[in-house]
Amino acid sequence: MNLFKNLSAGMLIAGALAATALAPLPARADVAIRIGINAWNSPPPPLPEYSQPMLPGPGYIWTPGYWAINPSGYYWVPGAWVMPPYAGALWTPGYWAYAGNVYRWHPGYWSRRVGYYGGINYGYGYIGIGYAGGYWDRDRFYYNREVNHINVTRVTNVYSRKVVVNHVDNRRISYNGGRDGIRHRPTREEQEAMRQRHAPPTRVQQEHRREAARDRGQFADHNQGRPPRMTVDDERRRDQAERRERQQRAEAGRRDGAREQRQDAERRQQAVDRQQRQQQQQLRDRQAASQRQQERAQQQAVEQRRQQQAQQRQAVERQRQQQQAQQRRSMERQRQQQAQQRQSMERQRQQQHAQRAERGSQGPRQDGGGSGHGRGGGRDH
Repeated sequence: MNLFKNLSAGMLIAGALAATALAPLPARADVAIRIGINAWNSPPPPLPEYSQPMLPGPGYIWTPGYWAINPSGYYWVPGAWVMPPYAGALWTPGYWAYAGNVYRWHPGYWSRRVGYYGGINYGYGYIGIGYAGGYWDRDRFYYNREVNHINVTRVTNVYSRKVVVNHVDNRRISYNGGRDGIRHRPTREEQEAMRQRHAPPTRVQQEHRREAARDRGQFADHNQGRPPRMTVDDERRRDQAERRERQQRAEAGRRDGAREQRQDAERRQQAVDRQQRQQQQQLRDRQAASQRQQERAQQQAVEQRRQQQAQQRQAVERQRQQQQAQQRRSMERQRQQQAQQRQSMERQRQQQHAQRAERGSQGPRQDGGGSGHGRGGGRDH
């Protein structure tokens, strides 16, 4: 019978792929789903009733139980308290959805917001939409004691808030769509959460599923949809696995911390080197600027000296020209004076000559008259 179911599911691959677009929006991890292993032509059994184990300590997140599948059929994976992969991570449960005449499994994932999980009421805070079992405040998770099994003497970061579930379906349906499945499409908030970055189930969750697959008592054809409760040994093994994962995570964190410290030291040293290079470059720039300034000052001094020498030469030339002009004017005045003296001497000579000429012309006339007058008088006597 199981073989027939598996073959029937394999023959319905084409129909499943063709009708995928009609199914509720899957999580991003669904690209890894293998039809024939994560699909079945009959719906999963109803969710069994079970009690939540005690919260082992602060920081754990409740991951609800679910029906998984392998070639032998459906088997129950009990719910478990799990350490999240990082502070602020919330678990979005996986869910079964009917599409293309088969029921396909959409795996759960970790993210900072709870996304779409088919509207399945898994209980203990997972009421079909979102998560009402607690919230993160920075690096601490606070638990709602109304829906979680908590020892308040060991865990003190708790609060109380009633959770009301509308339209409770006592059939405990474990899948979405189909003839009798949950009718819920993703809300806008759930669609936005599905587009955020996701992290796959942790190694503890994967090992928890493998252990359930090895336990024949968890198979639906064996327990008729009523899987056995988790025993003390199961809880002990789970706690040991959790402790191993925490130790591995702590060791990885220490390695990462040491690597980050080395990287920080390298970055600081690089920053110091860059700062030193910048300071050296600035010093060289200042020295070059100072040298250029000195060269400009020297050039300006040389130019000023050239200008002063040129001004001195011009002053000497002006002085020489002034002296030459004064000499020329003095010589000109001397020539004029000499010319005036010559003219004066010439006039004097002319006057003297005129005077002599006049005296020469007047002398004989006076002598002749006297002689005649004397001679005549003598004759008179």
